[in-house]
Amino acid sequence: GFRHWRHRKPMSGGVSDRSFFGVVKVIEQGDYRVLMHGTTAHGAQFIGGSDSLRPTTYYAPGTPIGDVFTANTQPGQIGVIGLGAGSVACFARPGQEYVYYEIDPLVAQFAQDDRYFSYLSNCTPDAKIILGDGRLSLAAEKDGAFRLLLIDAFSSASVPAHLLTREAVELYLSKLSDDGVLVMHVSNKHMNLKTLVARIADDLGVPARYKYSIADPNQASEYESQASQVVIIAKSEAAFSTFDLQPGWSTLDGDGKRPWRDVYSYVLGAILDR
Repeated sequence: GFRHWRHRKPMSGGVSDRSFFGVVKVIEQGDYRVLMHGTTAHGAQFIGGSDSLRPTTYYAPGTPIGDVFTANTQPGQIGVIGLGAGSVACFARPGQEYVYYEIDPLVAQFAQDDRYFSYLSNCTPDAKIILGDGRLSLAAEKDGAFRLLLIDAFSSASVPAHLLTREAVELYLSKLSDDGVLVMHVSNKHMNLKTLVARIADDLGVPARYKYSIADPNQASEYESQASQVVIIAKSEAAFSTFDLQPGWSTLDGDGKRPWRDVYSYVLGAILDR
């Protein structure tokens, strides 16, 4: 196993530790407690008060991810690859069962420890957290098991290319119910991941939608909500209609270029496409 609790180092206003996958920190900035993996924020929670269980950053109500989770009113299983601080947990409704997949055990430790973050302990206390590579773990699940599947592992500088191939997306879709939706958070400072996903959807012959939202410049904190890019894919157009999505989602078409495959990925091309 990973030596994920080697030693915990106190910080001013937080803690840090190192796992096999890098340095994970919990820091306090203003009214928010923030989970950092390297230099990338992977979730934040308002400290105390009635707003403490309201999702923030990329997951806040009104963001594209928040829109899809708010629109998911039906019972069913929800899978999340990339746990972070567990921000989407508090969108859970009765009859919805959450399963989280996280490669870094240290991230899971912090997210489950309500001294730092309480999304999971308050909103999905009985959810399964499966440690390991998300794609491999998901492959073991029953086909058609998920009403909603969020792939949220691309915001760091080091993008796991094996989660962005044609074969990977084909796997994700096989695990969706016929009325389910795949949500891919493609925000990234270095690569144009939206175009990569559009090529895959086009190659698979499945419909895709895209939405970009900007952060409200009047918000009190940068963590209240953040700019994000999200692509949703389904097995059919009819599946989208089972979600009462807010306006702003546009049809996403490929450009005819070669999609990434398990045997082919061109990272420099994704950077140059920005």
